[in-house]
Amino acid sequence: MADFVLIQQFLIALALGALIGLEREYAHYRGKGQSYAGIRTYPLIALFGSLSAYLGNIISPWLLVVGMLLVGGMILIAYFTINERVHKYVGATSEVAGFITFFIGVLVYHDQVLLATIITITMTLILYARSILHNFARKMEKKELADTLKFVVIAFVILPFLPDTWYGPHAIFNPYLVWLMVVFISGISFSGYIMLKWFGEKGIVLAGFLGGIASSTATTLSFAERSRKEKKMFRALALGVILANVGMFGRIAVLLLAVNRSVFWKLFPVIAALVVITLVFSYYLWRKANKVKSKVKLASPFTIWPALKFGAFFAVIIMLTKLANVYFSTRGIYLISFFSGFVDIDPVVLSLAQLAKTTISEKVAQNGILIGILTNILAKGSIAYWLGGRDFGKIVLSFSLVLTIIGIGLLYLF
Repeated sequence: MADFVLIQQFLIALALGALIGLEREYAHYRGKGQSYAGIRTYPLIALFGSLSAYLGNIISPWLLVVGMLLVGGMILIAYFTINERVHKYVGATSEVAGFITFFIGVLVYHDQVLLATIITITMTLILYARSILHNFARKMEKKELADTLKFVVIAFVILPFLPDTWYGPHAIFNPYLVWLMVVFISGISFSGYIMLKWFGEKGIVLAGFLGGIASSTATTLSFAERSRKEKKMFRALALGVILANVGMFGRIAVLLLAVNRSVFWKLFPVIAALVVITLVFSYYLWRKANKVKSKVKLASPFTIWPALKFGAFFAVIIMLTKLANVYFSTRGIYLISFFSGFVDIDPVVLSLAQLAKTTISEKVAQNGILIGILTNILAKGSIAYWLGGRDFGKIVLSFSLVLTIIGIGLLYLF
């Protein structure tokens, strides 16, 4: 059995190395640079990493160090040889990839196959995207780079140091959770900017749908802010927000299926009807947007103030929801659903679907979830109207009102 596991590890190392080698061989064939290794060498480097780890484990740890030095030495010799042969500076991408491939083999031997696979896929994608990344860097403006660094600071410097703990009476404030929403708003704005820059208005629509899968409210706020700066894009931005609702409905369906399938099937006709209406409205708006072609002037990708304002609003709503839960108990379920819908529908869906198994009736859970959904839709319409551009706000608010009225009718019907 031990021999079979060892052989399996060696084969996995070979396969991961082959994936990297395949990309390097393809790049060399397409004339995108010099490479000392290809489809055969990289698998062997990964296998050598696993063998070095194996021998280091059964004989001496120094054998792993020797293996690492041997690979490093051979890679350096190959690098300087290629540089001298072509008489110009050659990047060290393939050499660094070779060194990482050695450690991928080591990881596989130590049963870190998932981590090794993730590293392999990530590295292969980076290697393959050479031209895209170079073009992106060359086209980047000074302000875009500065804004990128700002986003990195709030997401990867500030956020990790905030305590993920609830403070205050009845645990009403969590600094990590609030700042996470700030990061999320900024991230949607940032990703929307990138997709808009590379794919035009179609990119912003796709960003809206994908953003809705994570948080349609945050997506709406981000797009509302952008609609003030890029007024000619109001139809595409409005379409992105409307499609964010489709992403939200999909997320709700997945959550219900995972927690309480009985509640899911009771809500399915309502959710399906709302999705169909949303798609019909989206198609109508898309047809109108295609008739008007506008040249878009891109604004800054980083908007911290709207994100901070939403973070503060999120904190207030969470506080109100917690207090309603304490002082009204089960009698305040609908009130809690109403308040929660202003910020995030997921807690309502998860908590009520779970409670429907033991504490409350499925009908109460169904109504509470639907109230949260309709409140969320109406809240997004209000955000778009008050914080977005005039035309953008009118479209989103009109859609939200229509969908909310239909939803109220469905609430009584089902």
